[in-house]
Amino acid sequence: MLISFAPFPINPEMISAADIEAELNRPDRGKRTTSQTILVLVLSLGVFAATGLLNATWVSVAILVAVLFIHESGHWIGMKLLGYSNLQMFFIPFFGAAVSGKETNASGERRAIVSLLGPAPGIILGIICGIIYIKCRNPILLQFGYILVIINAFNLLPIYPLDGGRFMETVVFSRHPTVEIVFKVIAALALAGLALWMKSIALGILSFFTLILSREGYFQNKIVYRLKEINQGRQLEFTENIPTDQLEVILPELVMGISERHIKVKTLANRANSVWRKALLQPIKLKPTLVLLAVYGVVFALGIVGVLGFVTLNAAANQKSVIVQRVGLNGQTVSVEELYWRSKKISEAQLNNQGLYDGPATEWTVAGIKKKEGNWANGFWNGDWKTFDQNGNVVAVTTYLAGRPILYQKAQNGELITIPPQEWPAIISRTIQTKPKGPNYHRR
Repeated sequence: MLISFAPFPINPEMISAADIEAELNRPDRGKRTTSQTILVLVLSLGVFAATGLLNATWVSVAILVAVLFIHESGHWIGMKLLGYSNLQMFFIPFFGAAVSGKETNASGERRAIVSLLGPAPGIILGIICGIIYIKCRNPILLQFGYILVIINAFNLLPIYPLDGGRFMETVVFSRHPTVEIVFKVIAALALAGLALWMKSIALGILSFFTLILSREGYFQNKIVYRLKEINQGRQLEFTENIPTDQLEVILPELVMGISERHIKVKTLANRANSVWRKALLQPIKLKPTLVLLAVYGVVFALGIVGVLGFVTLNAAANQKSVIVQRVGLNGQTVSVEELYWRSKKISEAQLNNQGLYDGPATEWTVAGIKKKEGNWANGFWNGDWKTFDQNGNVVAVTTYLAGRPILYQKAQNGELITIPPQEWPAIISRTIQTKPKGPNYHRR
């Protein structure tokens, strides 16, 4: 398939400016974003499913639909308040809802605010659910809050067509189209690397989609430059669709990068619409730009904090502590706490009569590989604690006295080398016990 990277004449008998105008003026054209929205929702679902916390129960599906509905409702309310016309919210079976609307002016501030009003309410509501969960320990509330936070935080990533990408395109990239293309390419490559590392099909698809949009953005920016050139840099008058005289001038450029057999009226109309929206948009002034970026940063930070918080809450919810009785080496019965993660034992520690850790203890990975071994004394680390690699070899030994590290040795060439205190890792030097530990303390 031959791809042309330069404009070539369009056969008037095939596609004309009138054909494109007719497509742009179709009454049902507002629903054209459905397929794009489905793709974003599917990718959001895929990224969340990759965490392994989404199961196939009707409860989880209902929660997901509710989360997506809340997200789209935020966009709808923003559009309504900011004067968008022809607002439509339509439901997508098994996925949730989508919103479309038409601008009544080319305000960059309005576009940016609408982009943020999808993820921001979901993140805030999700964090509130997490706080309430801490009090009532309802597992459905935990799942609802987690999905709210993770999907909305994911949508804030500065990658088009996610909300964060639309925000950045409006607030930052409208000033420097070249920077937009470079950023999109770098983002696509970073996502591809992350997809390979995480073995995530969803991230791989998003990476490919971002790269395709980078190519399309390059051609659109060239056409925008052409529009501004023929208008000699004057501010374009806002109209819902590109005027006929402007469309006729850029008609040859609309086919750039599209193979001849794939040139269709709908394709050219979509490109003409995107180009016109970009051409109308003037860069936001400095002060509003800084305010919008600050709000984006705060909301994104809340999303990251929320995700980390829910990861911690979910880990605690999936842990189970069991106290068992065993016969010790001296023939006496001792109590041992066994800690499980989703039915897999990850640690065990002997207890004394006061319910404090006292005696030998071992920790394992979820895969059953021993990672740490040592002793407790009246609730404090005491003596040598060994750290192992995946092959069972000792990689480090930390010696404690009443919970304080007094010696740190690291394995080098099969030998343990004593490391000076000033060179100890922060996790060793700064981790000092101030209170004794037992099962009740461990679960707090």
